[in-house]
Amino acid sequence: MSANDSASERSPLAGVSRATLFASFLKMGLLGFGGVLPWARRIIVDERRWLDDREFAELIGLCQVLPGPNVVNLAVIIGARSHGPLGSLIAMTGILFVPIGVMLSIAIFYAAVAHAPVARNAIAGASAAAAGLILGTALRLLLQTRPPPRGILPGAAAFVAVGVLQWPLLWVILVLIVVGIAAEWRAARRARAESA
Repeated sequence: MSANDSASERSPLAGVSRATLFASFLKMGLLGFGGVLPWARRIIVDERRWLDDREFAELIGLCQVLPGPNVVNLAVIIGARSHGPLGSLIAMTGILFVPIGVMLSIAIFYAAVAHAPVARNAIAGASAAAAGLILGTALRLLLQTRPPPRGILPGAAAFVAVGVLQWPLLWVILVLIVVGIAAEWRAARRARAESA
């Protein structure tokens, strides 16, 4: 037995059944319509204990630079860790099953009432609630993981550049990736120098 095999056996994801994997991501997709990230964290970290807060924050950070929705990327990664490519497909199907069905129903209904002021106000209210859930989850992760300043500053810069200044997301991400790599390289170099 290799070291990787024994590590995967100790992982909380190693003993997860396919049905549990599907049901967990189906629950996220059902409860988290309009804001899945808070529910994903609650189910993955608090309920199932598949990851701790730091691992969750690291995976979400990785998922944010990958193309596609963050939580779908997270489902693919967690599914792959538990059951390989089939697990990725199971988790992704679970998280997308309810939202796709609901979105099709809403799209048909919304086409009929799109010009009514009540419909526009309802959409604005739902958008505000979703933004609040995302900000609340970000704040909770920030307080629990306590990243170093070199991790907070690029996030704050991205928020200001994209959210306030309306700069193009792609260019902001490309620049901040380079800045983040440089900051980590410098921190690692400084740590090696201090330990020597």
